[in-house]
This record gives sequence, C-alpha cells and structure tokens, in this order.
Amino acid sequence: SCRQIAAMLNEEGVPTPATYCGWNMGRKGPYAGLWSSERISDMLQNETYIGNMVQGRQVKISYKSKKCLHQDRNNWVVVEDTHEPLIDAESFRKVRMLVNSRKRTRSRTYDFLLKGLIFCHECGYPLGVLNRPNVKGEETLYFVCRTYQRFTKNSACTTHYIKEKTVTDAVIAKVREVCEDYLTAEALLPAAEKAVKEASQENKTAAEISALQNKSANLTEHLDRMYTDRLSGLLPEEDFQRIFTRIKDERAQLEERIKELQQQQKNPISQTARAKDLVQRYLDTACANRELLVSLIERVELTAAREIIVKFRFAELQQTG
Repeated sequence: SCRQIAAMLNEEGVPTPATYCGWNMGRKGPYAGLWSSERISDMLQNETYIGNMVQGRQVKISYKSKKCLHQDRNNWVVVEDTHEPLIDAESFRKVRMLVNSRKRTRSRTYDFLLKGLIFCHECGYPLGVLNRPNVKGEETLYFVCRTYQRFTKNSACTTHYIKEKTVTDAVIAKVREVCEDYLTAEALLPAAEKAVKEASQENKTAAEISALQNKSANLTEHLDRMYTDRLSGLLPEEDFQRIFTRIKDERAQLEERIKELQQQQKNPISQTARAKDLVQRYLDTACANRELLVSLIERVELTAAREIIVKFRFAELQQTG
C-alpha cells in the first residue's frame, strides 16, 4: 500500500523531493520532511513521469487569494510527450490501476458538537474521528490524532485516543462554569415571564381552536365531495384511496391539536411556573448549543496525557476559565 511504501522510505531515510530541493516545507512539526501515503499516491499517478505535461490540476478561487481548489481530472490540460519519460506508459497504467483498486469512497461522515474545533495539542492538526463499537457493541465515536495515523511507525505523534462524548461533556462543563455569572435564572426570569404572558393569552388559544375547527370542517366537506365523485365515476378508485388517506391523516392531526388546546384551557398553568420551567430548560441546554460554542470557543486542544484545553475567543472568559 501507499502507506507501507511511505513507511519504508522514512525508515531508510530517503529524503522527500521538497527536502532534496531545499524547499520550504510549510508548517513545522514532528512530521516535517517525512513521506506520506498521500504524497506516494500522488506521485504514482502523476503523468509527468511518463513524459506528459499536466496543467490545471488546481485553480485559484480568486486573484486576491492564494487559496487553490483541486480541479476534476476531466478539466486538466495534458500535453503528451513533452519530455523524456522516467517510466514506461504500460507500467504507469498498471500502477494506477492497482492504486485505484484500493481506493475507498467514504460512505459515512460524522456530525458532532465540536466539529471543526478539536485539535491535537502537540502537532496542532485537527483530530480525526473513528467509529468503533464499545464493550456493549454500541457504535461510539473516538478522537484520534491524524498525524499519528499517517506516520505511526515514525513516532511523529501519539494516538490521543479518547471518546468524543468524554471531550464534549468536559467542554460543556467548562463553558457552563465560565458562563455561570452571565446565565442565571434571576436574570432570565423577567424576560421569560413577559414572553409567556404574551404567548398565553386566552383569546389567542380560543382563536387557534376556532381556526383549526374550521379547517377540519373544510377537510370533511372535501372528503364528502370526493366520495360523490367516486360514485359518479369522475374519480378513479386508486386516486380516491390515495387522497382520502392523506386528508384523513391531516384531519386526525388537527383533531389531536384541538384536544390539546382545549385541555390547556381546562387546566391552565400559572405564568410564573411556566416561565421558570422555560428558564430552567434553557439553562440546562444552552451550553450544549452548537452556535454558542462556536461563538465562544476558538479551539479545543487535547494533549497526549488526555488533558482537555479550552481556548476561548474572549480574554475575560479565558481568565475566568
């Protein structure tokens, strides 16, 4: 595999092309100057080695930016036989076929609360995510250092292997700790009481019940007309059953909502109690809100000793933490 080839070259101390030419190797780290599986794969499929000139593999997103995007192979410009090849075309074709046969398309991506925020403290790169069964056989997400994955045999970094839930819970607890002076029930209760008062007026509930009852009555009339059309042959049986089922389900949902509203009218909850309940629910979940975390946190770093370091965007919160 490409990874095995890279590991062999690293063990033998073979310099990479960038190292050999003395080029700037970008971000410094324990992996600088090492061969990677990505580099090997790119070289094995680079037509420059069979005498072709390839252009347009990347395109700049803007003349104001240095950032480039990879182009689809169909958009490349390839001019054949521009220089003497290093390997023959047949060997190149066989190698490309072998490389492509080993490629796997990622079938699953994982969404989690700290996506884009979690980094390795030692090498500085984003942590990868693995899905592995736990002792109970349940699928569980784990963080792992990508540098370690790519350069395992060269000890470029360590695993940083830890459950995603463990890190997420620790980060939420830290955010709740530094925000407790700003998020208090006493501060939020007046606004919640005002909102409940505006939203729980009896006339609004009665108006909603009336509107739902009118809509339910209209659906019943519609069903009656459909039944008449079916008897007269204007509406085929198949269409009748399909539309009848849909309208019947919609009417049932309306009736259920009407019952809920009527029950609320019979057993009204005090506005203060409802406001307190809303405030408590907000405090319980506010710090687990993705938008809030991204707004407050610059990055979360995981050390080799599995220490979790939360770096906030604001100095006041950093000092508190």
